[in-house]
Amino acid sequence: MRQRAISSIGVVVVGIIPALLGSPVFTIVIGFIALGALYELYRAYQRVGAHPSTWTGTLAIAALFVIAGSGDNPPFIALMGAMTGYSLFSLAQHLVKSDLTGSLVDWVYSLSGVMYVGLTMTHFVLLRRIGGADVEMDWVRQADNIIGNGEAALGLAWLLVTLLTTWMTDVFAYMYGRTWGRTKLIPRVSPGKTREGAVAGLVGGILTAVAAGYLVGLPVPFFILILFGLVIAIAGTIGDLMESLIKRQIGIKDMGAIIPGHGGLMDRVDALLVTVPLAYYLALFLDWRGWP
Repeated sequence: MRQRAISSIGVVVVGIIPALLGSPVFTIVIGFIALGALYELYRAYQRVGAHPSTWTGTLAIAALFVIAGSGDNPPFIALMGAMTGYSLFSLAQHLVKSDLTGSLVDWVYSLSGVMYVGLTMTHFVLLRRIGGADVEMDWVRQADNIIGNGEAALGLAWLLVTLLTTWMTDVFAYMYGRTWGRTKLIPRVSPGKTREGAVAGLVGGILTAVAAGYLVGLPVPFFILILFGLVIAIAGTIGDLMESLIKRQIGIKDMGAIIPGHGGLMDRVDALLVTVPLAYYLALFLDWRGWP
C-alpha cells in the first residue's frame, strides 16, 4: 500500500509538470510514454502468438505526435491521413514476407495497438493546445507562460481537471472498494472491482471535477462541472475495464512492472486513453456552445 502511494505521487508529478511546461516538452514526454505503452501492449500480444510490427508502430506514433504538436489545432485531416497511410503500409509490408502465415492477424494487432494507444494519446497534446486565455485564475495563465505564449491556458485548465478527475476516480474506487466493497462489478473481466467502489469512484470524480474546475478557474457553469465529472468518472471506469479485458484474455495480471505497486505504463494510462479524448471533444463542444 505504501509503495503504491509513493508511486502514485511520482505518476502525478510526471503527468503534471510536463503539462505545465507545455509544448514541445509535453508533446515529447507524452510521446515517449505512448511508445512505452505500445511496447508493453505488443509484448502482451506476443504471448498469444501474434507478431505485431514494432518498428512500423514506432514510426506511426512518432508521426502522430509530430502532427499533433505542430501546425493547426485541431489537425484532424493530417492525423487521419497519417493513420490511413500507416494502416495501408503496415499491411503492404507483409507482401515481401516469405511466410504469410498469420499476416492478417499480425496486421490487425499492429493496427489496434497504434489506434488504441497512439491515436488516443495524441489527444493529450490536442487538449493541452486548446486555445484561449479566458480562465479565471491568474496562476494558470502564468503557468502557461512558463514556456508557451499564454494563449493555451484554457487547454491547460481542461487537461489538469481531466487528469485529476480521472486519477481521483480511481483512488476513491480503490480505497472504498478495498475497505467496504462486497459486490463484484464485472468479475469475469476484473475480479477486484466492486460496485461499491465504482459508485465511490463516481462520487469522487464529481467532487474532484468541481473542486479542480474552481481551482483552475474554468469559466463554465457549476452544473457543467458536475456533468463533466460524472462523464469522466464513468469513462475512466470503462477504460480501466477495457484494459482488464485485454489482460484477462491474454492471461496476465499487469502489462509491465516499470511502476512499483501499479504495474506498467499501460496500467496507469488505461483510463486516460478514454477520458482524455472524451474531455477534448467535450471541451470543443462546450466551446461551440459558447462555454466558455
